[in-house]
Amino acid sequence: MAIVFVKGGQCGKETVITARKSGRTTVSLQFETSCEHIAGLAEALNEVNPGSEMTLPMRDTAVYRAASEHCCRNSCIVPAATLKAVEVAAGLFEPEDACVNFLEDAL
Repeated sequence: MAIVFVKGGQCGKETVITARKSGRTTVSLQFETSCEHIAGLAEALNEVNPGSEMTLPMRDTAVYRAASEHCCRNSCIVPAATLKAVEVAAGLFEPEDACVNFLEDAL
């Protein structure tokens, strides 16, 4: 099982993603979120096949197809965090923190 906490940037929304291996070739997903867009994503995305999610082009994955319908911005980091959780739950990768830090303001 993998549990991932995601705090959005300027939107300030928070999401907890829980990914559990639910079968030989499936990982189930649960989302707890303060974002209405990610709540829609959660309804559309209950289970994925990690083998296909990790080998398909990004645009063809179930995660990014659902995100393209439900996420409010292309830069939302929840879909990437979802795939990270799937990788760990499936035993494909070890859990490792990832982050985005702005070192200089462009303004």
